Amino acid sequence: MDQTIAAGRTAPQPDSTQEFQFPAPPRSVYPNPSINADSSIPSFNTTSSTDNDEKDKFMSADISETGAPHNDSRNSPLNKPLLLSAMVAALSSINYGWVIGSVNIPSQVIEKCSSGPETWSNGFPSCIPMSSTLWGLVVGLTALGAWAGSMFSGQIADRFGRKRTLMFNNVFFVAGALLTCTATSIAQLAIGRFVSGIGCGVAANLVSTYNSEVATTRTRGFLGGFQQLMILVGLFLSQIVSIGLSTAPLWRILFSISAVLAIVQTGLLFFIPESPKFLAIKDRTDESRAALQKLRANLDITLEFNELIAMLESSRESAAMPKPSAWQILTGKTEIDLRHLVFSVLFLMMSQQWSGAKGVMFYSTEILSTTFHLSEEEIKKIPTIAQLLTLGIGGIGAVAVIIGMFILDKIGRRTVLICSSLATAICSVFIVVGSKLDIGPMVATFMYFFNLVFQCGA
Repeated sequence: MDQTIAAGRTAPQPDSTQEFQFPAPPRSVYPNPSINADSSIPSFNTTSSTDNDEKDKFMSADISETGAPHNDSRNSPLNKPLLLSAMVAALSSINYGWVIGSVNIPSQVIEKCSSGPETWSNGFPSCIPMSSTLWGLVVGLTALGAWAGSMFSGQIADRFGRKRTLMFNNVFFVAGALLTCTATSIAQLAIGRFVSGIGCGVAANLVSTYNSEVATTRTRGFLGGFQQLMILVGLFLSQIVSIGLSTAPLWRILFSISAVLAIVQTGLLFFIPESPKFLAIKDRTDESRAALQKLRANLDITLEFNELIAMLESSRESAAMPKPSAWQILTGKTEIDLRHLVFSVLFLMMSQQWSGAKGVMFYSTEILSTTFHLSEEEIKKIPTIAQLLTLGIGGIGAVAVIIGMFILDKIGRRTVLICSSLATAICSVFIVVGSKLDIGPMVATFMYFFNLVFQCGA
């Protein structure tokens, strides 16, 4: 007896004399989400066990007019399990921001011994005197470490998994924090900054990878900006705490908090699922389905899981094809000329680093202290005007990222990027002019505007 099951129509019940045993159907029979209400669904003959398997698939789901289950997980909004998982992963981004921001406000105390002459207590110096140039080099080693970390993070994550790699990465945050908070020399402080930078580089790659792989279609834009938001949150929090921990020897406690954040995240990572995509890549299909279901509580993951498997199969077929060399790509000797894409990405990434944003994040306190001609006595009175202004710069950056997350999808990436980059360049000009003319309020104002427009887009 042939029975036709149309979208949105309750299927007839099989005869009571027939016994149906329905294992999971092959992927090829999953309903196509693009089917409209008038599309016909193929008939199934109940006398065939294979067809019975297919029929039960459609009978067991609540089908909408589009041919997809009403509780289809693909377009679900942000739910609690997904948000919590993204937040736990983003603790690495908060730690990244903490490492960047924690050296800003106490810089005068550490490098110039502004809270008093160098003294030793319990084997540790109250400060580590050095020139501004050497301090800039020590602080900048974090970026070099981040480059090193980003170089190998992808291969390790592809082998051991996103979640496990985030756990391993916390070793760098803990080691870097221990080296910097117990530093007795410039060399030790520099090594500590480099090691912490490795953790930052791995976190920059892994958090965005994990969040993009667990996100639904509707939450991909939000979670895409979530990492940058958490970096700014970490930076802002470090500067708030710095106000109370900028004297000697309390700045050591400030650096040690990075280790605390890493240890807390390591414990929490045990309670969130691994990336379903990674598990599927490793042919751990059952675990992948279970992880996806945990992220999509009370939703039907059938179609989403089917698309994930189909996408991976397609990518494996592409991976089997010969890969062009870097030289072939750069010289345009590929089937499709990729030079425009490659150079666009390289230019955008380099322009972001050359924009001066790191100078605002790392050295704003020192710049503003010089611009406002703070005396040694004024610098000792914490918080100084330079420190308070730095705190505001961090706060406005976090607000700007939230604004950017909402305007990107409405205005468009290219428009936001162009406007943001242009405004950043204009602000940079006014910062330089204000510094040359020795106008402190002008410098501070445009540092605020700089961070606002940069974090909104560029």
